[in-house]
Amino acid sequence: MRSTQVIGLLFALGAFLLGSWILGGVDSETPASAGAGAFFGLMISAIPCIIISAILLVPSSIQLLSGKTRRIHGFNNKKWQLLLLINLVISFGYVCIITFIIFTYIRVKLGLM
Repeated sequence: MRSTQVIGLLFALGAFLLGSWILGGVDSETPASAGAGAFFGLMISAIPCIIISAILLVPSSIQLLSGKTRRIHGFNNKKWQLLLLINLVISFGYVCIITFIIFTYIRVKLGLM
């Protein structure tokens, strides 16, 4: 469980760094072809990292909400509890984004937007 939490955090950090690096040079005066290249770069690098991170972090973070599960998997000291807290915040963000996307999709399909 600890390795899942660490790997999930590393994928989230990797996605952030890749996204920052890819989008770092894109501004309002960037040609459309370069913008399309940046979008393609995000689609093949940062987005898969975010998806892998969400797949790893959300279920394991929910499991670790239980005190018994934290004790079993060794989340007793401050370092592991801090990692869990950071991953819970990231997982909450993932859940909010997924909920927003589903809600928006349903509203568009029903013609409410």
